[in-house]
Formats: sequence, C-alpha cells, structure tokens
Amino acid sequence: MILESMSREELRSKLGLISDDGSLSERGLADLIRSPLFRWGLSRRSSLLRYARDQVKAVGVVDWKLQSLARVLKRLVGLGECAEVLIGYDRYIAPARATWIRTGRESAALLGAARRPEGVPEQILDSSGRDIVRRILVRNDQDRAALRAAGIQENSIDEWLQPYKYLTHAARRKGHPVRSDKLSVAEFWELLVSELGDRGLPLSVDADVRAVVGEPGGYFGPWNATSCEGRWSDATPDGVWCAYRRGYGEQHWHPMVLAAHGEQRRALDLYDHDEWRWALLGRGCSNGAGEQIERRDGHTRLSFPGPEQLIAAMDILGPRSDAWTWAVSEAAADPWRVLMKSR
Repeated sequence: MILESMSREELRSKLGLISDDGSLSERGLADLIRSPLFRWGLSRRSSLLRYARDQVKAVGVVDWKLQSLARVLKRLVGLGECAEVLIGYDRYIAPARATWIRTGRESAALLGAARRPEGVPEQILDSSGRDIVRRILVRNDQDRAALRAAGIQENSIDEWLQPYKYLTHAARRKGHPVRSDKLSVAEFWELLVSELGDRGLPLSVDADVRAVVGEPGGYFGPWNATSCEGRWSDATPDGVWCAYRRGYGEQHWHPMVLAAHGEQRRALDLYDHDEWRWALLGRGCSNGAGEQIERRDGHTRLSFPGPEQLIAAMDILGPRSDAWTWAVSEAAADPWRVLMKSR
C-alpha cells in the first residue's frame, strides 16, 4: 500500500466535489456513492451514505446539507445505476448490471456497476456539476470491444424504459401485474376514468380544486401558486380533468382525477404526484390533444411535468440546459415517440 499526503484542496479537486462555479458538485457526490458501491456490492444504505458524508467532511466542505446525498442517491436509483431493496428491516442498495446506452453518433451514457474501460474516452458536457450521468465516447469497433471485454453490454433507451412505470400504478389498481402490450398509456387514462366512475367520491361545493384545463403547449404553471397560473383553473368546465385539491394546509395539495358536470363534481384520489403525471400524459394520448414536446436546435423541451421515469430517460440522453429542457443530440432516440405510439 502506498500512502500519499495531499491538502484538502487537492483531495477536493481529485474527488471532483466542487464545480466550476464553486458550489458542491452533484456529479462529485454521485461518484462518492458509486465508488464504495462498486467495491462492496450490495450495501446498507446507511453505510453508503455515511461513507460519502465522511468524505465530504474530510475535504472541508461545510456549506452543504445531508439531504443532498439522499437526493443524489435517489437520482442514481432513477437512472437504473442501482436499486433500493429491503432486507429484513434494513434498506440496502444493490448495484445494477453494467450497460451503455447510445446518446448520439459517438456519445453514450455508462450506467451500472462498472468503471470506464481504459482507452474509452470520458465526455463531459456540463461544467455545473448537475449532470451526474457518466458520459463516454464510443467512436469505433475498438471502443465497443473494450466495453464488451469489461462486461458492459449495449442497451437502448427504449429497452431501458421497459417496463413503463405507469404499469406499476395500473397493477396497483387492477390487483395483478399488467404488460405494456396489454395496456397503453392512453388506456391507462381510460382505466382511471373507469375507476372514477366506480369508486370516485363526490366533492363538496366548497372544496378548493384546481384543474389543468388550458391547451397543451403553453406555460404550464404550478398547482400550488397563490392564484391559478398558466393552464390551471379553479373554474372547472364539464369534463374529466387532471386536478389537485387543497388538503389539510396551505401547502398540501392532493393529486386526483376530477369529473365535473355542472355543479356536481366527483374525484378519484391518485397514489402520488408521479401517477398524476402519467395520468396527464395518458389523457392527452387518449383524447388526441397530446402534451407538447419540442425538439429543435439540439434541445428537447417539455411543456408539462414529465413522469419521473421519463425525466430520468431524458437525463440519460443529455444534460439539462434549463427547466424541463435538455441538450440532446439530433441522433439520439426519442423515448416519447415510442411511448405515445405504443399499442
């Protein structure tokens, strides 16, 4: 073993914990989580986070919050780099199979428990430290052979997306597993509408409700703003809508599907915000007025809040350049096209 002495600044630079603007780098935090996970394999979640926390403290970074590590770990799980599993009463993190996904003519994302093979160049597209995806260049057969020799298999973004997460929500409602070739995202919306008719509950006239009634493509707006903005309205026309209702406090809003007919309103509570986002996407696919996605000048921009799985897919394809916007190669696959045309 060779011991090396270095200053805190040198160690901080080696670990990549500080981004170009001087803030704590999420990419550096992600690498702090990956490093022991690659060595240890299946690991207690608490041990993994403790190791990363101790490394941050060792380099003298004081202006940061412990929640930053948990948030980065959640993003790694969403990317499919690892999975969270429950063993007994303890939460563990399991490294995922090593894969690479093409994101352009020569660019790719490296996922899972594998280090970048020697000779395969690294690609950094974002200097802010917010892009935690490991990016590489796959230029020729030699690079592909090096990846295969390291046990890293090629995957496509369409394969990565399977199974779509709306199927988890559908299975919860149906009481049994559901296949994507048996239920499209449009049919998922129809399932929710059917559930609304069977199990929905009436809303009182004084319930504080906001629904997305504006046309797709414009400014979306937050559901919990002081007053309705963008596509949101508290005056609900007749129809079936994706909506929120105010809960037990000023900041608590519950996701739901809402049926309005005159002064009568009926609601189906949704499991979480992610099921609501799938419902919004499914509603557009079902009624022919789909949510708008713009691909232009090397960027992909959403005009609506995407489900977590699809946001992670966009993070794989390219770094975020703005809110709901990613710098994505024109040669990259389009996961939205496959999803919206399924079945």
